[in-house]
Amino acid sequence: MENPPKIFITGGISSGKSKYAEEQALLIYKIFFGGGLGSSPDLAPAGRDYNPLHFIATAKIENLDSEMLLKIKRHKEKRSDIFIVHENFADLRAAIDAVYKSFKNKNGIILIDSLTLWLSSIFKNISDFDFAQGAVLNLSKYLKEIKCSIITVADSLGFNMVPADVYLRKFIELNGLMEQELSALSDKAFCIIAGNPVLLK
Repeated sequence: MENPPKIFITGGISSGKSKYAEEQALLIYKIFFGGGLGSSPDLAPAGRDYNPLHFIATAKIENLDSEMLLKIKRHKEKRSDIFIVHENFADLRAAIDAVYKSFKNKNGIILIDSLTLWLSSIFKNISDFDFAQGAVLNLSKYLKEIKCSIITVADSLGFNMVPADVYLRKFIELNGLMEQELSALSDKAFCIIAGNPVLLK
C-alpha cells in the first residue's frame, strides 16, 4: 500500500480547523482503508476488529478554565464516534508511538489536535524556551520518520499584533517554528479561513 498522506492544518481560533481535519481523516480512511470514495465512513470501522482511525487530543483537562472546557465539550459532541480517542496522557510522543505500533503494517491515521495547546503545556515559563524548542524539533523529526498518515492541527498566531509581554512573544516564536516544521514534513498544508481551506502546499 502507498503511504497515506501527512497533512498540516493551521488557522485562527474557531476558524474550522478541527472540522476540516476530521473530514480529511475520514477521506483518507475511505481512500486507503474503506474501499474507495464510494464507501461510507458511517459503516467503518465500527464493528470491525481493527480500527485505523485515532484521535489524539492534547488538552490537559486539569489546566483549563471553564470556557476552554466548554469548547472541548462541544468539540467532543461534534466529533465522529468512529475515532479511537486518546486524551489525558503524560507524554505526547509516547502516546503517538503507542498508537503507531498498534497499526497493522504501520498503516493508519493519527489526527493530533491541537499542537498549540500541547506547546502551551511544555512552555510555561521563559526558562522553558530551550526545552520547548528541543521538544518541537524532536517531535517534528519523529513525525517525519513514521510512515502512517499524520494530520496535525495548530493555531496560527503570526498575524496578530506583537505583544508587549516577552513570554507571549516567545510563545508565538515557538509556535511559528512548530508550524514551519509541521508544514515541511507534511505532503499537504492548509490554512483555514472562515471555514474555507486555503491550500498552502
